Amino acid sequence: MKIQKIKITPIRRAKKRPSATVSNIVLVHTKRPGLRYFRLVNHKHTGKLIHFKHTSHVALVGILIVVGFFMYISNGVTYAVTSEVSVTVGVVVNGPPPEVGATITSPVDGDKFVDKERLVVTGTCQPSTFVVIQDNGQLAGSTVCTEAGIYNLTIQIQLGKNILSALNYDNINQAGPDTPSVTITVHKSKPGKPVVPTTLINSIDQPILPVNPSIIPGVASVISSCEDYRAGSLSSGGDVRIAVVCIPRLFGSNIQQVLGILVWGGTPPYAISINWGNGIENTLLSITEPGYYKSNFSYAFPGIYRVDFLIKDKSGESAVVQSSVQVNGKVATPAGNTSNTDGIEWLKTPVPLYVIAVAITLGFWGGDIFTRAFSLGSYKNHGARKARRV
Repeated sequence: MKIQKIKITPIRRAKKRPSATVSNIVLVHTKRPGLRYFRLVNHKHTGKLIHFKHTSHVALVGILIVVGFFMYISNGVTYAVTSEVSVTVGVVVNGPPPEVGATITSPVDGDKFVDKERLVVTGTCQPSTFVVIQDNGQLAGSTVCTEAGIYNLTIQIQLGKNILSALNYDNINQAGPDTPSVTITVHKSKPGKPVVPTTLINSIDQPILPVNPSIIPGVASVISSCEDYRAGSLSSGGDVRIAVVCIPRLFGSNIQQVLGILVWGGTPPYAISINWGNGIENTLLSITEPGYYKSNFSYAFPGIYRVDFLIKDKSGESAVVQSSVQVNGKVATPAGNTSNTDGIEWLKTPVPLYVIAVAITLGFWGGDIFTRAFSLGSYKNHGARKARRV
C-alpha cells in the first residue's frame, strides 16, 4: 500500500489593520459654584485645558486696581497734610526738678572791678538745663548748660554793688535748688557823668522783668506768649539797657518763632543788632523809643544756639544781653520745596512690591491666553495628521 505524503501548509491569519483614531480635545466644563469668577484658588493641574471662565485672573487684576487706587489716595492725603503744616505733638510728664543747682565759679565773692561794664559769668550746672543769671534780683541773661555741666554768659553790670545769683530750670521749667550768690563791686577810675546809686535805680522807672524768660510749648508758665507782654514803666535817661524777657526755648526747625525784648534808658533812638549764632547775617532793628519789641526768627537745623544782642543809643552808649535756644527734632522741609519731593514721597510707599504683584498677575494671565490661543489648534492639527497617516 502506497502511502502518499501530504504537505500541510499553515494558514496565515490576516493581520488586523489598526483602526484609525482621531484624538479629540475635550474641554473640562464641570459645574462650579455661582461665584466662580471670584475664586482665588485655581483648578488642580490635571494636564487638561481649563476654560478661561474658570480662572481667577480677572478678579485678581480687579483687586490690584482697587488696592492701587487706595494706595494713591492715602499717599496723596498724607503728603498734602504734611506739606501744609508741621505739628509737634507731645506729652509733658512731670518729673523731679534738677537735683544739681547752678553755681557761679567766676567771678568770686568780693571781687572788685574798675571801669567794668560787661562781665563773663561762668559756673557749673546740670547738663542741658536752662541757666538764668540775675543781677540785684533782676534778669541779666540766660543760657543753656553744656553736656560738660558748665556755662558761660556775658552780662551787663552796674556801677556799685552787684549781687549775682544763678538758677537753672529743666525742660518743663522746674527750678533747681538755690545756690550761694556772689557779690562784686564796680568803681570808676575817673569822674564822669553823675552816677545814680543802685538803690535809686532799682526804685524808679524799672521795667517788669521775669524770673525765667523761657517759653516751652505745653508747659504752663507766667509768660505764655511773646505776642503780648506787660512791660511796665519804661523811660529814657541813665544807662542804656536791653533785656530778653520772652524767648521760646524748645521748638522744631524751620518753624517761625517770636521773641520779645525790652529797651529802656540812654538817649533814643536805638539801634539793635541780633546775632542768631547760626552763621547768617545779623538782624538789625531801629527803635525810636523805649518799649517792648518783638522779632521773628527760625532755625534750619537742630542744635543749641547762642543769641547775642547789642544795643547802641544816640550818644554811642551800648549794652549787651545774651540768651540761648534749643532746636529739636528732624530737619523739616520748607513749604517752598515740597513740590520737589513728590516722587520721593511716592517711592516711600510699597510701590515696588505692588508693581511686582501686578506684573506677575498679568504675566500668568497672558500665558493662559497664549496657551488657549495656540495649544488647542496644535492638538487638532496633530490629530488630523495622525488620521491621514492611517
